[in-house]
Amino acid sequence: MQATAGHAGTPRATELPILERRFLLFTGKGGVGKSTVAASLAIEAAGRGQTPLVVELGHRATMRSIFGVDAIGFTPRPVGHGVHAMSVEIDQAVLEYMAQHLPSRRMARAIVNNGVLERLFKAMPAVGEIATVNALRRLEAEVGHDGRPRWSPILVDLDATGHALMFLELRHAVSHLMGAGPMRRLVDDMARLFADPTRTRLHLVTLPDELPVTETVELHERLVQSKAVSFGRVFVNRVPHTGLAEATEVIARLQAAASAHGDAELLADAQFAAGAVAVERRARAQIDRLGQHVSMPVVELPRLTPDRMQVDDLRRLGTIAAGPVTSSESS
Repeated sequence: MQATAGHAGTPRATELPILERRFLLFTGKGGVGKSTVAASLAIEAAGRGQTPLVVELGHRATMRSIFGVDAIGFTPRPVGHGVHAMSVEIDQAVLEYMAQHLPSRRMARAIVNNGVLERLFKAMPAVGEIATVNALRRLEAEVGHDGRPRWSPILVDLDATGHALMFLELRHAVSHLMGAGPMRRLVDDMARLFADPTRTRLHLVTLPDELPVTETVELHERLVQSKAVSFGRVFVNRVPHTGLAEATEVIARLQAAASAHGDAELLADAQFAAGAVAVERRARAQIDRLGQHVSMPVVELPRLTPDRMQVDDLRRLGTIAAGPVTSSESS
């Protein structure tokens, strides 16, 4: 599928090193396929000789389903095809953070497992986000035996847009709650990393439907105002393509002829084709609307039909998602 520019100006073909950023963040309305896009790009990165790590936030198990493995926990594990994955759950992230600031992990576990303190942690704003940011910083700092970064890129599968906003705007959200200290330095360091276009890009994932596109436009507008993150690409997932968009008159004539001659089978086929073209046109209208309102390259990903995509399907999506676009990404 062709990738198109998401803002005005004369486009120019540019091979953009999307996979060379250290952090690739993904968000979008639930059900748009952002986890699939993240996984496909991880497979593409591994195919290029990189060491990708997919980090799934929250209690979801999407990566386990995509890669067909039994479990994905807090420790990175190989999931096949050169990809590692892990899941960052809040309880584990808080325990790790506490262990770094207390004399022993046993003491940290006792505090985290204390019922009163557990309720206090849950009542405090942004505790889970701060602990998650701490886990990501630890992953960024890991190096291999050769002294090079162990993970590159780190693909972070954020929760749906509401939680992603809290995560990305963390520095602003907690600025009035903490003074100078290690927690404030942690938040500030990660905020600078997320806003650095040479190290981090936020990619939005949507569908070519009215509601997901509207939510994507609204999310983009809010993050533009907050300047909390550098944008990458907006991926439009499951774009229909019939190859019949230029044949509407022929389809109409077939419908009329089939109806006139009482050919029920031909009429059903023509009506099906007409419906498919109508769906494609509605999708194209939403993609055009998206391109008019976001300052990001818009990359279209094809609709694939299998209930559970195979590795070849993911590789195909990853190749398209990482391919060239007709405009430079926002800096």
